[in-house]
Amino acid sequence: MKAKELSVDELVTRLKRVEGQIKGIQKMLEEGRDCKQIIQQITAAKKALDRVGLSLVYTIMEMCMAREAQGRPYPGYSREELKRAFLSLG
Repeated sequence: MKAKELSVDELVTRLKRVEGQIKGIQKMLEEGRDCKQIIQQITAAKKALDRVGLSLVYTIMEMCMAREAQGRPYPGYSREELKRAFLSLG
């Protein structure tokens, strides 16, 4: 899975897309759709949410490293906290 730096607006747009996928899954369940199709949609929504999470951590890491290189540590995020956040997405 590739992560790339995204703007807040891009992250929100992706989350809205995932929200639409989840609503679609709910509708599929209510309609009694085929389990295989439902599982495929759940998998797609999970992957999309994982991509948003990775992109968010990547963006924060980029900001932290850029500030650190300028001698201005980014408040609130230690390297260990970033590492934990990244690993929690796996």
